[in-house]
This record gives sequence, structure tokens and C-alpha cells, in this order.
Amino acid sequence: MNKVYKTSTFMQKCTEKFPLEADIKSLACDGKVLYAAGNDGLFKLCDGQWFACGEKMPFTCVYAFGEAVYAVSGKTVYSVSENDIEKVQTFDEEITAMGGSTKAYILTPGALYKQENGEFVYEQETEFNCFCLDEKKGKVCIANERSVQRLEGKRKSWRCIFPEHSTMPEIKVNAIAFDNIGYLWVGADEGLFIYDYKSGWYSHKQLPVLPEEKIYAITFTAEGNAFVGTDAGAVLISMGGAKYLPAMRYALDTDVTAVCEKDGVLYTGTKNGVVKISFKEMTLEEKAEYIFEQTEKYFPRKDGFVTSITDIVNGDIEKSAPSRITDNDGLWTQMYLSALCMCYGVTKDEKVLAAARRCKDAMLLLTRATGIKGFTARAVRYPDEKDWGKGLETQDIGQEWHRSPDGTYEWLGETSSDEMTGHYMGFSLYYDICADEGEKAEIREAVCAITDHILENDGYLLDWDSKPTTWACWNEYALNNDSMWMWEKGVNSLEMLNFLKISYHMSGDEKYQKKYTELIEDHHFLINAAYHKRDDGHMCHIDDNLAMCNTLAFLRLEKDPAIRSYILMGLKHHFDYERVEVNPYFNFLYGAFTSQPCDVDASVKVLEDYPLELLQPTIVNSKRKNLEYDDEPVRWGGQPRLAKPFAWDERPFSNLGLNAFRIDGEQADAMAPSGTSFLFPYWIGRYFGVIE
Repeated sequence: MNKVYKTSTFMQKCTEKFPLEADIKSLACDGKVLYAAGNDGLFKLCDGQWFACGEKMPFTCVYAFGEAVYAVSGKTVYSVSENDIEKVQTFDEEITAMGGSTKAYILTPGALYKQENGEFVYEQETEFNCFCLDEKKGKVCIANERSVQRLEGKRKSWRCIFPEHSTMPEIKVNAIAFDNIGYLWVGADEGLFIYDYKSGWYSHKQLPVLPEEKIYAITFTAEGNAFVGTDAGAVLISMGGAKYLPAMRYALDTDVTAVCEKDGVLYTGTKNGVVKISFKEMTLEEKAEYIFEQTEKYFPRKDGFVTSITDIVNGDIEKSAPSRITDNDGLWTQMYLSALCMCYGVTKDEKVLAAARRCKDAMLLLTRATGIKGFTARAVRYPDEKDWGKGLETQDIGQEWHRSPDGTYEWLGETSSDEMTGHYMGFSLYYDICADEGEKAEIREAVCAITDHILENDGYLLDWDSKPTTWACWNEYALNNDSMWMWEKGVNSLEMLNFLKISYHMSGDEKYQKKYTELIEDHHFLINAAYHKRDDGHMCHIDDNLAMCNTLAFLRLEKDPAIRSYILMGLKHHFDYERVEVNPYFNFLYGAFTSQPCDVDASVKVLEDYPLELLQPTIVNSKRKNLEYDDEPVRWGGQPRLAKPFAWDERPFSNLGLNAFRIDGEQADAMAPSGTSFLFPYWIGRYFGVIE
């Protein structure tokens, strides 16, 4: 019996982007307004819009002290409010830094100044030109590229710490900040360091949580977390770990030159603007509802197809076209339909049923579109849709489009095992969970027609030209005796057994059960299925998906323990191989049918991390230091991959998280996937009782 993991509320990261070409050097927030200081001026963010403060001139620092906000340009410090900017004081030298928590301080090359009675008065002459400044609980520290200088003693004087005469490492300093304890955090080209303000210096070597990237800015939250700007995005050090927040999801450039926190909200500043990172308490079910609503609002294409949206202009999904036409419309829409069926099985939500019914009807359309009994189209398109008429004459590979006899639509051939897997899984879930008797009859007719087509054509799908399609092979002699099919042998054997099991379940026709038994007893398809996953360096992601889809559908129906044991062998082997990916789709499926530990807590964390925003930005992780690689893919003609994938919100998007090891990805807010990649694994977990 499964142990059910009870999920709870969590803090969902939400992002808002505010582009600003100002080469931002500093950020500050007074609790009402965010200010950004940059080479092109000082700006305030109000109601999602940027407004210039004062004249256009370079500002090097903006600093919030209590309810007051100050900004620095050249030799002058200004007082800033929501409605005004006013000159406070001008110094003889350029101001190099401003800071402090107990008192406000200003630093110039020659002196340190302290705020007293509304003005900044001379405090101490400096010994070296410094550009970093912080103060905490009376401790005052300044720094330049190669030294840290402490203001100490009854008669205040600078105690200069250099690498040559101390334990300070040889580093190039960029930023300093005191934490709430009084330790000094030092950001350098060589990474982040903690100085205990005596003789101890600690880096990544002693504290692995400390980033090794170039550090530009450091601040601390009220909870004591460190928030750091690096040349590889931002990093939040919290709960003992380092959470990387890469560009362009959490920052508008890889070089995060400014960071800020106020009332639990984080801000990253770069040369291209600001990203606001807020946290919203919610449950996974609430998240699923939101993602479902967003998918229903933007994605359904004519007839009910749901894939992804591309060619989005300026990140404006409101003005984009709905789902694009793909060569896998059947698979991806059926994945979404499967998620809806499992959702309806749990919630009995009528709007979910209506969406599922629409998708089911679109899928039935594909089964009829070709006019060839049992041969299903990959996709259909209409005269008012993109690329109508393209490819009809040339029949390019992957673009074998055909005009319907009445000229009202075109259908895409060269149908593969991908589509068949999607159809059998989606139709079987809808049949058992959602369908009324009339719908069951329609689905039964469509599914059995496909199976009959495969059986009548010796285990192949025959296209309009009576030739087998490239990938749809379930012929027992080819799979067992032709090495060309070595990669697909196990997966396709599993598929065919599943297709026959579903057909028999729906129809009760003994011919399907007879063929099923023959393939098991005479052609060892069951043993093939038990070894469906071949070691491939984690490169063949589509076969991973097909295997898991067929396993889900198959184990729902097959009750014979002897047969199930072989399918479970295959599932166990596949789960163990993919376990490093921490994919909730695979993990929940394994846990559902084996009642064995399936890393459910880590999988729930993945669902929590999954971005709430469907627009996919460019993601850049390649500037992160000390990435560990695995050479396994080299054996199969690939390139070394990450030894361990990034968290789901740190990596580029891939459908269902199948390509887990990508480092960078170019999307630039021009693509949005449907909610399937979240909804499908989540509702597997809920429907099969792994989580609640």
C-alpha cells in the first residue's frame, strides 16, 4: 500500500521584469519606491513604470537609510523622495561609496564622513583610496581592490589588512557588507569570502555554499539570508544552501551589478534593467489551477490542439497566436488531455471535463483526417493558418502534407510511434475516467481501427503511399532480428503490448488478446519490455517519454502478476537510470506502481520550483564556476553533460523536464509552453495517490 506524501503550502517565486537601459550600479528601496542609480541617471519605479529623477547625469550609488533615500553623483550627495530630488552636500572630491546601518557614512578618496544633525561631517582621513564602505553596530570598514581597512581604537585610526602581512587571501575586492552577526562578507573576482574580523578568512574551500563566481554586490535580508550579485546571475544563500537565480529569468543580464531586498522582495539590477522577485504562499493544487487557467486562456488552437506558443513579440503573450502546429500535435495534446483526465478523476471539476472533451474531440479528428482507416494524422491545418499549402508538392522529410479531398484542411503524414503512444494513453484515460457511453463507442472505434491497421499491415503504419512510416515499427521479426531497431526494440515491444491490452480492454475482442499472448510467448516481447531502457548517456529523451507513457497505461490495466513483474522490472531499471534527473513524472509513476521510495520529497520540491510564468526567457548558466561533467554521452557520440542537472527553474525549458542536462537556452521570451509539463506529473502524483 502506498504511503501518501501530504504536501503543504510553500513560497512560490514570482518574477516581474522592468527593462531599463541605464547600466545600473546600485539599487535601493524605501518600502514604497524602488530607485536605480546608473550611468544614464537616477530612476524610480512606480506602478510598473520607470521615471527619471532630476537631471540626466551619471549616478554611482543610491542608498536607503531608514526612511531617507540618498543618491550620489560625482562630488554631490542628493536627498531623494517620491516627488523630488534635492542637493544635500557637495564635497571636494568624488564620492566613492556611501553606506552604513547605524549611521550614514560617505567615503571619498581622502576622507570618511559621518552624518550628524542632518549633514555629513568629517570623521577620519583615509590612508588609501577606497571604493567600498559598510558599517554595522559601530564597526566601520572600507576597502579597495587589494586591502580591507578597519577603523579601530580609542583614537580612531585605520588598521589596514593586506595579503602580504596577514591571512587575507590574494583577491581583487569589489564589494563588502557586514552581516547581522558582525562578520564581514567580501565579494571579489575570485568569489565570495567571509572575514571573521579577526584573522579568519573563509571561502568556497571551507564553506562550499559560498559562490566562486565574480561578486559585484552583497546585501542581507531580514531573515539573515545573503543575496549576492555575480557575473553568473544572482545567488540567494538560504537554509544552508546556495540558490542560483540565473539570467534571464531572474536578472536581465548575467552580470548582476546591484541587488536589493525590502520586505521580503528581492531585486536584481543589471545594465538592462531590474527583475523583481517576490514570494507568494500557495499550495501545489492552487498552482495547478493557475497553470490550467493560463493554458486554457492562451493555448487552445482551432479544434482544441494544445502544444506551445512561439514567435511571441516583446514577451506579450496576450497578443500572440495560440498553439503552433507541430509534427507531434497528437502526442503533446494527448499529454495535456491525460493530465486533464487524471485531474478530473480527482476533482470532478466540470470545467476540466469540458477542456478534456474538447481535446478528445481534436484527437478523434486526427484519427479520421487521413481518410485511411486506422491511419492517424500527425496534425491538421486550415486555409487561415500559417504555412497553408506549403510542402504539398515537395513532400519534404517531416513535412509530408496532404490536401483533403474537399479542400477544407491539410493533414500531416509520416506518423510515428510518438503519436500512437499519446493516443493510446490519452484515449484510454479518457475512456475510463471521463467518457459517457457515446464517447466510449467513438473512442473504441478509433482505437481498434488503429490497432487493426497495425495488425493488418504486419506491425507497421502504412502511409498514403502504402509505405511504412519511418519510426512506427512493431513487427516482431524486425524488432527481434534487425539490429537497426536495437534502440527501439524494448520500447516498441512495450508499446505493442500496451496497444493490444488497451484494445482488448475497450472491445473485449479476443483477437487482441490472442496476438498479445503470441507476442509474449513466441516472440519474447515481455522480456524485451523488461529491458526497454538502453544506456544512452541520457540523450534519447523521447524514448524515455514513450516508455513511461506506455508503462502508465499498461500497468493501469494489466492485472496478471506474472506479466506485471516483467513490466515492473523495466520500470525499476528505467527509474534507477533516470533517478539523477529528479523528474517527478518518472518518480511518481515508479512510486505509484511499486509502492517503493521514489524521491517524493525531492519531486515535490521540483513542482514547487517550477516557474509560475509560462513565458520562457533565455537562460544562461555557462558562466557558473566549477560545473561538474559526466563523459557517459561520449560513448554514444554525444558531448559531456552535467553530472547533476540544475533545478528546474534554473535550467532552460524542455517538455516534461525530459532534457534535464541543458546548461543554456535561447528563448528570449519568444516561446511559451503549455502547462502540460507541470500538470502531467502533478496529476500523476495526485491521481495515483503518491501525494495529496
